[in-house]
Amino acid sequence: MTSPQDFEQAPQGSPRPAPYLPSPGARPDYYRDPRYKSPLVATVLSLMPGVGQVYLGYTQLGFIHGTTAAALVCLMSTNQLGQLEPMVGIFMAFFWLYNLVDAHRRAVLLNEASARLERPRLPDGREAMSAGGRLAAGGLLIAAGTLSLLHLRFGVSMAWIGRWWPAGLVLLGLYLVIRALRDRAAQTNAAD
Repeated sequence: MTSPQDFEQAPQGSPRPAPYLPSPGARPDYYRDPRYKSPLVATVLSLMPGVGQVYLGYTQLGFIHGTTAAALVCLMSTNQLGQLEPMVGIFMAFFWLYNLVDAHRRAVLLNEASARLERPRLPDGREAMSAGGRLAAGGLLIAAGTLSLLHLRFGVSMAWIGRWWPAGLVLLGLYLVIRALRDRAAQTNAAD
């Protein structure tokens, strides 16, 4: 937490934080840090995978966790896994627990980082989602919503998705390979 002395040395006209209203018997000389993120809230929000990470500012990671959980639920609901179903179920339970622990751990690290004046190393991925990432996520949501609307409202068959979904994995893999090659070329050019 931040002490009042830290804010007394701030230049004139700079915004001052609202004082933290302490409980009876608590020290009244601390101010509430607006950067504080509650580990408990992050953990509870992560009961729906990814929401805790989004709360902490890890937007891209939150969407990845949410998509992974949704894919696992869809995979389990097909009832076509046969003998793989227990393994996928165990992986899904492990992923849910990992998601809870990850959100709590990241909240604690963020709070420790904001309580110090130095810049400790935070877990990667806290920067804002890039324009390309937002564009891809938006396009994916629009496509999924449009297909769902066509199926539910107009009775368009979605049987073709069952035959063509691996093409999405191929396209995603191509995108990741091309992006990795571009990043490597940019690093090589920056080093020269």
